[in-house]
Amino acid sequence: MEAYASKPIIFLLITIIGFIQFLFILRFLFEVTRVSYNNPVSQLVVKATNPALLLFRTIPLYIGRFDLMIIILITALTILKIYIAQGFISLGYFDINGIFVEYSLSGNFIAGLGWAIREVLNILWYAVIIGVIGSWLTAYNSHPLFSLIDEICDPLYKPIRNILPDMSGIDLSPIILLVVLNLLYLIILPAIAYLAENV
Repeated sequence: MEAYASKPIIFLLITIIGFIQFLFILRFLFEVTRVSYNNPVSQLVVKATNPALLLFRTIPLYIGRFDLMIIILITALTILKIYIAQGFISLGYFDINGIFVEYSLSGNFIAGLGWAIREVLNILWYAVIIGVIGSWLTAYNSHPLFSLIDEICDPLYKPIRNILPDMSGIDLSPIILLVVLNLLYLIILPAIAYLAENV
């Protein structure tokens, strides 16, 4: 009976933490891609994330355009979400004998960072898909959500468009970006998982 009662609570906790994590990932993407904060959607995200960031930004941690505090918060929320989803069992992996091995403290953080990168890549992947679909629907092109997605994706398209020759109005940059995101997914995440296992 206790397991039955706990499932809705766990689901609710994961949903709430996942939504908060999503907001912080968007805020991170806004800062990296230099999105205009005149958009109503970006204003909503900034207002929602500012209280926590102001609390944690007493010591500024920046590397170029990357705000390390947002990365730390996203990673911590990701670890918490996985920890709750796994029934409050520590993060870990199964060895070749099928035995569950818990990560060390630093391994937990590295694994959480890997899962957070996976979430960011997933959000970018869906942003590209939604942006492409939005470009086909001219009635919705002026919607703030589609213009925000364009602002997030355009800086990622720009280097691809600079390399590609002129295609007479055909834009292949979204397809190439999707391929690049999938390659990053296949290259970065296994390396991070291996690193988390061996620290």
